[in-house]
Formats: sequence, structure tokens, C-alpha cells
Amino acid sequence: MPTTATASVLHLTLTGTFAARADGDALAGLSRRGQALLAYLSQQRDMRAERGFLADLLWSDRSEEQARASLRQELSVLRRTLPDGLLEASRQHVWLDPARVEIASGGGAFLAGFDLASEGFEDWLRQRRRADPAPATPPDRRFLTRPAVLLFAFEALSQGPQDAMIALGLADDLRTTLSYWRWFPVIGPEAIGWKTAREIDLRTAAAQVEAAYAVSGTLLCLGNRVKISVGLTETETGRTCWSRNVDGQLDDIFTFQEEASRAIVAQLEPEIAHAETSRIARVHPVSIGPWQVMAQADDINRTGGEGYGTPESNAAQEQLMQEVLRQHPEFSPALARLARVWFRRALLGWTDDRPAAYDTTLDFAGRALAADPTNWEAHAYFGLARIFGHHDYASGEYHSAEAVRLNPSASLARHGLACALEWLDRPEEALEHIGLIFRLNPEYPARAAALGQLASCRCFTGDRDGAVEAAKSLLAIAPDYARGLQRCVTTFGACGEPELAAQALALLREVQPEFSEAYVRETYPYAGPRNLEVLIDGWRRAGAFSE
Repeated sequence: MPTTATASVLHLTLTGTFAARADGDALAGLSRRGQALLAYLSQQRDMRAERGFLADLLWSDRSEEQARASLRQELSVLRRTLPDGLLEASRQHVWLDPARVEIASGGGAFLAGFDLASEGFEDWLRQRRRADPAPATPPDRRFLTRPAVLLFAFEALSQGPQDAMIALGLADDLRTTLSYWRWFPVIGPEAIGWKTAREIDLRTAAAQVEAAYAVSGTLLCLGNRVKISVGLTETETGRTCWSRNVDGQLDDIFTFQEEASRAIVAQLEPEIAHAETSRIARVHPVSIGPWQVMAQADDINRTGGEGYGTPESNAAQEQLMQEVLRQHPEFSPALARLARVWFRRALLGWTDDRPAAYDTTLDFAGRALAADPTNWEAHAYFGLARIFGHHDYASGEYHSAEAVRLNPSASLARHGLACALEWLDRPEEALEHIGLIFRLNPEYPARAAALGQLASCRCFTGDRDGAVEAAKSLLAIAPDYARGLQRCVTTFGACGEPELAAQALALLREVQPEFSEAYVRETYPYAGPRNLEVLIDGWRRAGAFSE
């Protein structure tokens, strides 16, 4: 049945307690097996399943004939309960209309508390829940084998009655924000008695807590203005790796503390990684441990090209990760980085078998999460692979949101959630996270990919000027990045910029001559057709698809 603009939409909540609503009203009269049928269909590619399989899944204890009869009866009841045309069936298949189904997140485990007296469904449900591991306790003390960062108390240079409080609050907020990285242990000022770098020798204090780096700073208040100076020191040599001044107003102390902390983190994270790579170069290879090799791989990632790098730069990272795993087979960060490599291969077509590459991504990310359920990067790539490889939007959103929960200051986590929200046809929410990517890290390595999303999501929300601006920025920094050029072509085509569209299309045909509508429909996994058709119309207007 064709979908109309006024057709009712089915809203399913699958994380936490199951719920089903249509036009804002809860659907009454759904049996347990009816709920299970809707949950299962909503998780399948195109929300479609083979009829005989469904009968066996939901009535595993019955004969084939009895199970098929029960399925016919359940489908009849569901058709009377659901909005017209939303559930359809043929002699071979049963399906939902994907354009009229939205998956909401209720928080918690997948179908929490749900069970069914059918072995087939229970087996599927156990497997599905394993794809959504619950947050666990922080990692054990092996976490401290990573290069640690010691945060000193900030020194108040002015003598106002509130200045010392502001300095203490800033250090405490910064410690919390730095801890969100989870890649580096952050040792707070309490470990050295809240002393400042003036009150205790920096290198001596760092040696006491075995910290490879130290963050120290000062605060100066002048009326309603405040100036913060912060520096990063490599404790082995005493060399200052980085320093910065942050200015602001004291009208809202707590807002300022949060903004200042985020500004510092956005600079500290890449600088610490860079400093670690430089330090590695002075260490004999025999002493290089897992984290040093990881830092080398991250340096390759940062310098490997716009977007997602090149096949060669990703292969070099893979080789280093395999080196780590030969020594530590279940080292979670290395497994997560391998998930990243394989996701890029699948997404960008650096393989002849995309589905297998997505499954390899899931395997590495799943192993990373089994070793460390708090590995936010593994959550990010697990979620993306579930969406791209299996159109499993509920799991994709869960893991993407979990990555942000575990590390709110990670640009990659924000990027993964923005991806999930874009594919779920929620561009307004995606834009919030895309904006934070650049606020947290203006030099974000995958900024070309983020700019492509920014252009498309602005198109979807009607901001044509903003979309064109983002596409121009993308074209300027990454003229050989195929996935970004695709976004540029459709944006310029949709927004009435024929000359720019022609320029971007010529570049795209050089780097991806096989680009086609079939490729788009395979690799742009929107949950519904609306936004996908906006992009396809833009490509058509730009002349990307031959008639």
C-alpha cells in the first residue's frame, strides 16, 4: 500500500520496556508474540523476514503446520491492531513499511524483562542482548600502565575573596573533563595534596605518582574578567610541550569553568598524543609497550589524509595493531582500532566484500567490549557497523550514545552518534553533535567526513546557505576524498550551485568513476526514504546519475 503524507507512524521502544504507539496513543491488545514479531521485524534489513522462519522463531515448540497456522492468526490480529497498510504479508514474506516505523530509545537493555516461551526467539533475544553490553565498572589497575597525566592545583595569582575558590573549582572541573578521555589515566590534585607547581617541584611530584605528563596553570582575576594560563609538561625531561591562555568573564562562574575545561581539553588531547609520539622516538624499540605502539598508530592516523585517510595509512595502522595483539591478544584499544580500520574498508569500498568487512568490524569491536565494556571507541564502531552492515538502528543508536556517555569530550564519539542520528532521520539532533566535534577539537582528523554530514543535515533542515558553506569548506580541504565529494555534489546540486556541482562532480569521477545510484542506496543507510531522496535528487540535478 503506498505511503501518504498523513499515514500513521508506528513508534517502537525496544530498549528498556517494550512499547508501541501510533499517532501518540499506545497500542492496546498486542499479544506477547505480536510484540515479539514487531521487535524482530524492526531489526531486520528492510524490516522483512521469511514467513516460515517467523513461524519457527515464535512457535518453536509446535509442528510446522501448527506454527504456520498460529502465525496466520497472529498476523490477522496485528493487521486489525496496527494502522492500515503498515504490516503486509505474502505467501513467502512478512514485512513492515520502514518509512512508517520509528525506533525510540527508552534506555536500558534491549527488551528488558521480555521473555517468550519459544526457544528460537529466546536464542535470538540472547544474541541480540549480547550486542548491547551494559555499562560495566571501570577497568582494573592495568589502566595505570598507560602514560598517566598529573593535574596540579591551579595557582590563584590575584587575592580576591573568591579567586582561590575559582581556581579550585577550575582544577576539579578540568580533572573530571580530562578523565572522560579514558585513554590516559588522569591523576587528580588530591594525590599531591592539592599543591600548585610553585609549591612542589613538578618532576618530583610526577615521579611520586608515576605520571608521564603534568598539567599546571595559573588564574588571574581582574574585576569581572579572568585569565587562565595552562601548560603541559613532559615530566621525564621537564620540557614544556604546549601552553595556552584562556580569557573569559566571571558573570557565570560555573558556565565559564565548563567552557574553559572544554577549551583546554580540545587542545590537550591532540597535544598529549603528539608529545607521546615524540617521546617514543627517543626510546629504544625494545622498551616500546602497547601504548607506545598505539601512539605511533594514532600519529599515522592524524597524518594519513583527510576524511578517513588512505588505504595505505590504514594498512600501516593495522600492522601496528597486530603487533600489539601478538603480545597482548585481548588488548581492548588495539582491537577497537582494528574495528576502525575494517569499518573504513567497508564504508569506502577498499574491499570486494562489504558485508564481510562490516562483520569483521563487529568481531573486533565485540572483542574489545568483551575485554573492556567501557571502551567508548569500540562502542562507536560497533554502533556504526550495526547500522551500515545490518540496518540495525536500535543497536546502532544504543552503542553510539553509549560512546558519548563514556567519553563526552571525544570528537569521535560525537561523530559516531551524529552518524547514527542522521541515518535515523533526525538531522536536527545530529547537528548538535556535529557542532560539538569542532568545538572539542578544531583539528579533528576526520573533519572532512564531519563537514560532509554537516552539509547534508543542513540541507535536510532547510539551511541551504549553511549547507553550501559547509560543502565549500569540505571541497577546499579534501578535494580527493570520495565520500566527501559525494556530499559536495548533492549539496551543490540541491542548493542551485551548478558550477560548484560540476567542479565537485568532475573530481568525484576521477577518484570514484563507478559512483552510481545503486552504490548510494547500498551505502547510505537511512531508516526512511525522505532524506535519502533529498540527496538523490541533488545528485540527479548535478548530473551525477545517467538517465
